[in-house]
Amino acid sequence: MLRIGMWALALAAALASSPVGASDIRIETKDGTRAAIVVPAGPVPAPTIIVLHGATIGAQWTMRGSGFAEAAAAHSFAAVFPDGIGRVWNDGREAGRISRIDDVGFLRRLVEELIARSIADPTRVYLAGMSNGGMMTFRMLCEASELFAGAGTIIANMPAGIGDGCHPKKPLNIVMFNGTADPLVPYQGGGVGFAGRHGNVWPAERTAAFLAQVNGCTGPTTRPLATVSAGEATKVVRLDWSPCGSGSPVTLYRVEGGGHQVFGHTNMFPAILGPGTRLINAPEVMLELFAGADRSATGATSRP
Repeated sequence: MLRIGMWALALAAALASSPVGASDIRIETKDGTRAAIVVPAGPVPAPTIIVLHGATIGAQWTMRGSGFAEAAAAHSFAAVFPDGIGRVWNDGREAGRISRIDDVGFLRRLVEELIARSIADPTRVYLAGMSNGGMMTFRMLCEASELFAGAGTIIANMPAGIGDGCHPKKPLNIVMFNGTADPLVPYQGGGVGFAGRHGNVWPAERTAAFLAQVNGCTGPTTRPLATVSAGEATKVVRLDWSPCGSGSPVTLYRVEGGGHQVFGHTNMFPAILGPGTRLINAPEVMLELFAGADRSATGATSRP
């Protein structure tokens, strides 16, 4: 379940401290009591990003080491880090014990609770996920897109079984970050994991193109990022599906030579997982995109 792939984040996070003001909330579900960490923003209710961890990493490590808490704070977003049962999300790829867990229902309840507690503005809730959490994000787009204003993924593609029956209820701004040398979630699609035995996913570009079709977008257009870093082994190419009849574009950052890493934050075991990159900070780029869309939607002219 991508365990080795996300050890990198756990090791980096172990050295980091918790954001000021972080607190736990607990929600009763049919699968028992579920928990999430909330890093608030003020004033409330605020635009809010829910971040789904990779397999086995959990909410604490993701809050401390992924870069999302810092990026959210920089853009005046609340950040919420829920825990999957067994630190795994039921993203629809695999049969067995985990398939009986209703993570879609839990995340629905989490959004309701954040709104009821006046933490989140109901029209400004965003969803993000890494690896297994990114694939869970795609499942939520297929089954509960009406809850969100936008979504982003890192090192994740659409689970094949979910995508084959996917009918999003509304278009959303989408941003994706995928490495072409990812040994666990293959850019060109297929079996997940080193041996390819953890279910199947679509190719990254097929995933983006499908969501662009939902949004009524043309494209894609491609352009390499102009950033340069000495000794950098990767290259970043941005693919944009726009303009869109819905007004909701889809963007894919293709990290050529990039591996199973949180781009801009990890470069652990690159010989096994493939390299990270210093050319782009995925959480910061994602939050900047969401903040821009949020300002446009609310009529604000500048960041608070």
